[in-house]
Amino acid sequence: MKKIFTIIISIILVSLIGLGVTGYYVEKDKANNKKEDIKTETQAEQVEEKLVVDINKLDISKLDGYTPGEKLNGEEQSVNTDENTVTVGGISLPYNIEKKNMEILSIGQYSGKFLEDGSDTDKENILAIVVKNTSDQVIDYGEITMKISGKSGILKFKVTNLKPGASAIVMESSGEVEFNTQDRYIYVGSNSNTIKSTSLKEDEVAITTKGNKITVENLTDKNINKVYVYYKTVSPGNSYLGGVTYRLKLQNVRSGKSVSAESRHFSNLSSEIIKVETVK
Repeated sequence: MKKIFTIIISIILVSLIGLGVTGYYVEKDKANNKKEDIKTETQAEQVEEKLVVDINKLDISKLDGYTPGEKLNGEEQSVNTDENTVTVGGISLPYNIEKKNMEILSIGQYSGKFLEDGSDTDKENILAIVVKNTSDQVIDYGEITMKISGKSGILKFKVTNLKPGASAIVMESSGEVEFNTQDRYIYVGSNSNTIKSTSLKEDEVAITTKGNKITVENLTDKNINKVYVYYKTVSPGNSYLGGVTYRLKLQNVRSGKSVSAESRHFSNLSSEIIKVETVK
């Protein structure tokens, strides 16, 4: 009886992992299945230039919807031009998080669509930070926790699939904490999990995009059961917008054939495909 119970529990856990319940991605194929339009085609569409964040050209002043704290009036914001540092809410920036491969470049406010939970709810003046990956590996998952002096509750900032040297505007995960120039922030802790690299599986599939449609062509001599395409939203200023990574699932990609699907979060003008996984 105990053995049967153990087997049942194992099956449930495997099922949850497969559904993305235990992961950190917004799984588009689950959350927005009714809007998905999948088509099988003989050939992939013409290849377009793919959007890629240039890690050497980060410009915080151009980030979409984001205003650095030092640009807002308040007693806790000050700039030291000699040391090239700025203090926002009592924290000197940039703030290097030792042994965790992350650095907080900026603390400020964000107004726009809240991306971290996939809801795209319009928000005004929510707390956000700009986080940089300081390692030579991909941050598969990173989390920074802070608190506001004199207030209860923990602030969480989560980022996934952040490539080496890249930065992201990460919104406080609840989407309910506003930026206040009078608040003093206290760093609590962080954790990160890194992987050596990610792959686009270019030896197995060719990916083309048009508008909000992603097309996957099977380059192999075997059918591919599932293809998972992971992508992030890109902001002007060469940063990712949001810590979230979206995932699109395409199924039954036959050898030499193509399958297309539309995603409401994807745009070939503002999204970067950062990882592809295949299941034979």
